[in-house]
Amino acid sequence: MNPWRLFVAFMLVSLGGYTVYINMKTTPQEIWYTYSLGVCVLLALQILLPKQQAIVSWLSALFVGTVLVHENLTDTPEVLWCLYTFGALALWPTLVMFRKSLASIKTALVISLAVCFYYIALHQYFGHETPWYGFIIFAMSWWPLSLIGKRMNSSLFFSVLGFGALSLFFLFVNIAYSPVVIWAVYPIFAAAWWPLAAYFYSYRRRYVR
Repeated sequence: MNPWRLFVAFMLVSLGGYTVYINMKTTPQEIWYTYSLGVCVLLALQILLPKQQAIVSWLSALFVGTVLVHENLTDTPEVLWCLYTFGALALWPTLVMFRKSLASIKTALVISLAVCFYYIALHQYFGHETPWYGFIIFAMSWWPLSLIGKRMNSSLFFSVLGFGALSLFFLFVNIAYSPVVIWAVYPIFAAAWWPLAAYFYSYRRRYVR
């Protein structure tokens, strides 16, 4: 074990222990040291176990999730907002676990679809009126799209894919939130310059010397 890693981990745990002392000395009626101590211990584990990042990331996600559940049930138990954080929290250790295959289109599709379906299920469960899950789908779609563009080895092809995704996103937001005013054509027109610029760049490289 690297002595510097041991030293830094020891200092972090000591810092967490110091916050326990400060909490109990100044505000014993309100226990807040669990947050600072938990963060210090998790950082120490990341330093001590650099080859077990998957385990540490799962422990970190479980700790953060537990804190959020506690805060939710303590302060606002009438609204289970902590459920919205679980998808992102599970995504963190999942990406660490599959970090060696993150460049695989199959992995990107499976993980992206799992996250999208989770938030669509939440939307259906709570019965929201606005389809806010479209923002999640738009954000997660860029991962497999970028891998497809890389596999095709064509900046022009990727720009067309990106333009298509942006156009669908602007149309979705327009129709879902303000269908009375058709404003999506303006950002779509601006986004059209992306594939056009990519086309003229590739044309110049191929035919202009």
